[in-house]
Amino acid sequence: MDPTPANPPASGLVPLAGPRPLFPEEIRQRVADGARLVRFETVVSAVLFTVRRQSGVYLTHSWQERYLTGIWYSAASLVLGPWGVPWGLVYTPLAVWTNLTGGVDATEEVLAWLDASERADGPPA
Repeated sequence: MDPTPANPPASGLVPLAGPRPLFPEEIRQRVADGARLVRFETVVSAVLFTVRRQSGVYLTHSWQERYLTGIWYSAASLVLGPWGVPWGLVYTPLAVWTNLTGGVDATEEVLAWLDASERADGPPA
C-alpha cells in the first residue's frame, strides 16, 4: 500500500528507495544539511508499446551519488528502451539525459507530502 497524505505509513517511517526507510525528522535534517530527494527515469519498450517510469525517491547527499545512481537507470533504459516505435526512440534519450544530469528533484514534493501527512495526523480540533 502506498503512503499518501490521507494514508501515512503506520510506523512513522517514510519508505525511500535505497538502504532503509527514515523518520520524517531525519529526512528534514538531511535535506537541511544539503541532501536532495530525487527520482530517476526508466524506459522499457517493445515494438508497439513504450513505458516511461520514475523510480522511488532516493535520498542523495552529493552530485556524485546522483550521477552514479543515474548511470544504472540510464543503462537499463539504453538496453530496454529504444525498441518501441516511435516513443522508445524519443523517451530513451530524454530519460538518459535526465538520469545523467542528476535525476528529477522531488525534494519539495516529498517535504510537502511530509507536512500534509503530519497535518492529517495532528490532534483533533
